[in-house]
Amino acid sequence: MIARRHVFHIGGYDPISPEQQHRRCERSLSVFQRTWGVRAEIVSAIEATPVSASWVIEASGPNWNTRTSYEMLRWDDLILEDHTRGMWSRLGQSLVTLADFIVTGTLFRFMYASWKYAGFFLFPYLYVAGFAACGAGIGYGLVRLAGVTGFAAVLLTAAVTVGVTAGLLHLLGWRWPINHVFDDWIFSREFVYGQRPRMDARIDQFAGRILDRVRNSDVNEIVIVGHCLGAALVMDSVARALKRDPELARCGPSLCILTVGATIPKFSLHSHGGCIREATQTVADERRIRWTEYHARDDAISFYRFDPVTLKRVSRERSDGRPNIRRVQLHDMMDKASFRRHRFNFMVLHYKFLMGNSVRANYDHCLIVCGPLPFEEITVLRGGVDRFGEDGSLLKRASSEVTAATTRLAGAAVGAA
Repeated sequence: MIARRHVFHIGGYDPISPEQQHRRCERSLSVFQRTWGVRAEIVSAIEATPVSASWVIEASGPNWNTRTSYEMLRWDDLILEDHTRGMWSRLGQSLVTLADFIVTGTLFRFMYASWKYAGFFLFPYLYVAGFAACGAGIGYGLVRLAGVTGFAAVLLTAAVTVGVTAGLLHLLGWRWPINHVFDDWIFSREFVYGQRPRMDARIDQFAGRILDRVRNSDVNEIVIVGHCLGAALVMDSVARALKRDPELARCGPSLCILTVGATIPKFSLHSHGGCIREATQTVADERRIRWTEYHARDDAISFYRFDPVTLKRVSRERSDGRPNIRRVQLHDMMDKASFRRHRFNFMVLHYKFLMGNSVRANYDHCLIVCGPLPFEEITVLRGGVDRFGEDGSLLKRASSEVTAATTRLAGAAVGAA
């Protein structure tokens, strides 16, 4: 049973502030309490620095109590800087990104790995193409009405097309996630080419925080959570920490990695993504690090049934730990009314991995982060479904489950030796 845990969270390309993340955590804990019959609350104020922000969560049931120090590793300031770029600069850089991903074959690898994710890459470009088509249609109509012909007609149509496209981008670019996704892809291209020195320095700081916590730990386990693009940053951060201290995972508390809604292949599938490929392989090779990745079919902004290490499609769940791959259904984590309401809201479904479940399911983020079960146990195929009573009490495992878990741990230790 885990009495004390430290959780690092590295988010994706989302400029969420510590205050926003704190409120999101409070909402999730409220749902967590109702679903599992437990008590859970944040019991400290936010302690923030430019690199991290942390607070303490206490959760308990009739026969257990767990204290979690939750620390988000921040890079929201760098994302907000990206959002300040002008409309024409963003559009120009996004077209450069599109050309690069076509020429390098990255877009076609996306199509092989996950057609849904390829669609996520293309959708802001399709919006702009639609805006341009509207502008061209309006321009053509004006030319016909005005009776303009020849070169003047071409100029008028082009001017109206540009004007309408710019106007719609200005009006809808932030209301719809067009500008945000463009900035995401521009960042991804620049990062994979090593053109983001401040981000590189920030990842070094992340690695330093992880090293410091492992070396000076008073907890039973450390869990590093990576969501979306943040999963790739987790790989890079942990690989750098291992490079500084190869014995990192061999002493101190259990070191565990949880990747959800992960987009590690967005970098690894690029021809210049060698840095992330090597980092991911380094983490996978350290057998004392327990790593589990959850996939969901309804999460279009991730790589469903695709191995982030071998970069090959997988047909079933896997429990060899490099990583363990678990498939879950988002509709099993939500009540039917909520799922119907958000069925086509891909962002809400994508972030469901970080929210409290309204229904008991094999995966529950709060149960992994705040619950009493060790990472090795809570990430088994059934999760915590069979381990908690209606009153939130922790139930004993069946003897067969104990034997299976012991065998996996022994195998990991032998492999690491």
